[in-house]
Amino acid sequence: MPQSDTSASSPWRAALAIGALALWLAVPASASAAACLDTATNVPPPSRALAMAAFAQQEHQAFGAQTMDAEGRLTYAGAWEAEDFRATAQDLAPWQRVLGYWKATGVRLRGTDPDAAPDASEPQSIDAALSRAAVIDAPWSAAFISWLAQRAGLGADEFVFSEAHADYAGAAWRAGIEEAAGRATRYAMRACDLMRTPPRVGDLVCQARGTGAGYDTFERIGEVLAARPTGGEALPMHCDVVVGVDATGFDTVGGNVIQSVTLRRLAFAPGTRLLDPSYRPEGCTPGAAGCIDRHMSRQPWSLLLQWR
Repeated sequence: MPQSDTSASSPWRAALAIGALALWLAVPASASAAACLDTATNVPPPSRALAMAAFAQQEHQAFGAQTMDAEGRLTYAGAWEAEDFRATAQDLAPWQRVLGYWKATGVRLRGTDPDAAPDASEPQSIDAALSRAAVIDAPWSAAFISWLAQRAGLGADEFVFSEAHADYAGAAWRAGIEEAAGRATRYAMRACDLMRTPPRVGDLVCQARGTGAGYDTFERIGEVLAARPTGGEALPMHCDVVVGVDATGFDTVGGNVIQSVTLRRLAFAPGTRLLDPSYRPEGCTPGAAGCIDRHMSRQPWSLLLQWR
C-alpha cells in the first residue's frame, strides 16, 4: 500500500504535503457539498452510473439474492463468500467471484496468484484452497465497489481503485472541493451530505464504522478524508451502491454485507426523498414511541458519493 514520503531525506515532499493539507482544511466542510444540494433531483445519473448499478444487481443475483428489508432484518439468505457451490459447471463459486473483485484493486492477497483468473472448472487443489482461505480472511467490500467502478468503464484518473473505501471517498471529497472552487477535475464523483442530498441510481451511500469513532457526521468524516492521503492510516468505512429509487426509499447493493453481496432497503423520511434519520444511531432510541428499530441497517450513514 503506498504511503506518503515525509522523511527527512525528502523535505520538499513533506512541505508539499503539509501545504496541501492546510489548503484542504482551510476550505469549509460545506464547500464540498455546494454542488450537491439540488443536483440529484434535477439531473439524471450518467450512463456509467447506471452500468455500475446494473453490474451490482447482476452480482447480487449471482450470490443468491440475499436481501435485507427496510428495518434492517435479513429476509432472504443467499450464498456466502466461503461457499464452493456452483449452479452449473461453468459458474464461478462465491469465493472465486470475490477473488475476481480483488483484481480490480491491484492488491495481491497472500496465498493467491495475481495473474491467474478464477477458473470454475478447476478441481479443488492446495493452491485453490489457499486462495479460498485468503478470500475469506480479507474484508472485500471496497474491492467489490472498485470492481464495479472498473466494470462501468472508469479510469484511474476518475476513480481510486482500492481495498479501502476511504481512498476513493477521500478523492471524491477533494474533487468536490476542486469543483466548488471552479477548478477542473476528472474525478467521477463528488462528496455530498447524505442527510441533505437525495440519492440517485449509481451513487454510493457510505458510513464510517466503529462504535464511538466519532466519524458520524458529514463534516467530521470530511475533516478526516481531507487530511488523509491515499493509502494512509486506516479509516474503517463501508459503502453500498444505489440500484433503485422510488417514492418511499431506495435499494442498495453492497459486498461483504453478512458475508455476501446483499441488497438492502433504506426508507426515506415521510414526505421527503432523504434518508430517514432513524437509521442513524442518534436518530431515535429503539423501543421509544414512534421509533423504528432499523436493526443491522442502523449505522452512522453520513456520506453520499454522487456522480458528477
